[in-house]
Amino acid sequence: MAISDEAIIKYIMMTQMKGIGPVTQKAILEVCGGIDKCFEVDPDDLAGCEYSKKIGNKRISSFISQRKDGNIRRRAEEILSSAYESGVDIVVKEDVLFPDRFMNIEDIPVVLYTKGKLKINEYTNSIGVVGARRCTQEGKKKAIDITMSAVCAGIAVVSGMAKGIDSYAHTAAIKNRGYTIAVLGNGADICYPKEHERLYEEITEHGCILSEYPPGTVPREYFFPRRNRIIAALSDRLYVIDAGRKSGTESTVQDSNNYSREVIVV
Repeated sequence: MAISDEAIIKYIMMTQMKGIGPVTQKAILEVCGGIDKCFEVDPDDLAGCEYSKKIGNKRISSFISQRKDGNIRRRAEEILSSAYESGVDIVVKEDVLFPDRFMNIEDIPVVLYTKGKLKINEYTNSIGVVGARRCTQEGKKKAIDITMSAVCAGIAVVSGMAKGIDSYAHTAAIKNRGYTIAVLGNGADICYPKEHERLYEEITEHGCILSEYPPGTVPREYFFPRRNRIIAALSDRLYVIDAGRKSGTESTVQDSNNYSREVIVV
C-alpha cells in the first residue's frame, strides 16, 4: 500500500520537533498504532497510556504542543518538496522498504532519505566494512577481498562512503555486481567527500545512498557518529580494517555491540 504524502509529512514533522528524538518517536508511534493516530489522539489518552512513563510526561506534552505547529508543518512540506525535486525518496517506518533490521532497535530514525534502490530486506545476510581513511595497502586488499567474498555469497555490503576502506568496499561491491549501501552523515542529495562524485553516482545506480538527514543538509562533524549507528544496525556482521584507537570506527563497533552484531577486527 502506498504511503500518502500527508502521512509522510506527519512523519517528517515528528522528526523536526524539538526534544522528540528517535526513541520517543518510535515509542509514540507504537503507543498510538500509526502516524495518523499520533496526530489525532487525545492528550489525556496519551498521557495515561501504559508507556507514558517510558516516554515521559514532559516529552508527551512537547509532542502534543508541536503537532499543530504551523511552522513545523511548513518545514516538513518544504522537505518533501525538496526531496521530490532532488530525486530523493522518503522511506518511513510503516513502508515495506523500511529495513527489517531496524525493527527492534529503539534509537533508529523513523524516516529515511534514499537515492537508488533500498532493497536490504531482500538480503538474508549483510556485512559492514569500515576502517581507516588513510589505510595501508594490506588493509585495502583485505577490504576488497572481504567484499568480493561477500558479494559472491549474495551478501549485501554496507559502509559510509568515506575515503579509504569505505570507498574500496563500495567500489569492489559494484565492480563485482553486488549490492551496496552508503550511509551518509549529510543529505542524500549531497556527495561527500566531493571527490567521490563518480562513486556516489555508481552507488545510486547499482545500490543505495541512505541518510536520516533531509535533502540539503550539509555534513557536520557530529553527524557522523550518528551515521555510524545506522551502518551498525544494517550490518549483521561488521568488519573493522586498519582502524586506530579513538578513530571514528569506535562508535560503529560500540553500536554493533549494543545491537548484538558480530564484530571482526581485521
